[in-house]
Amino acid sequence: MKDEPAGLGDRGRRMWRESLAVWSLTPAHLVLLEEACRFADRLEVLDSILRATSREVNPDLAQFADISALLGESRQQSAALKALLAEIRQGQYGSSPASVDPAGGAGVADLTARIARKQAES
Repeated sequence: MKDEPAGLGDRGRRMWRESLAVWSLTPAHLVLLEEACRFADRLEVLDSILRATSREVNPDLAQFADISALLGESRQQSAALKALLAEIRQGQYGSSPASVDPAGGAGVADLTARIARKQAES
């Protein structure tokens, strides 16, 4: 197993180990996984800030703006993490319908292949 990248938090290290246990990654996809692990760590930090802030919320508009900015950043980080994981997953199963994930796949190519098979059966 590849060494964990330096500086990962608990969530990132767990994601790194568990991902390498199930995926066989190219060097390029290892870089993407490292970034995904860092996104996961950042989301953990943002979540802890939001939780602490939500316990102390008062109607002050300035504080609401801070929470709103944190929520926006959290959404952006989540979207970036999702995109990285999709890219890694796509690299695992290829982009052609012939290389569908044996577990059923979750990508557009996988869905397209399943629809085409169903239509052919009809």
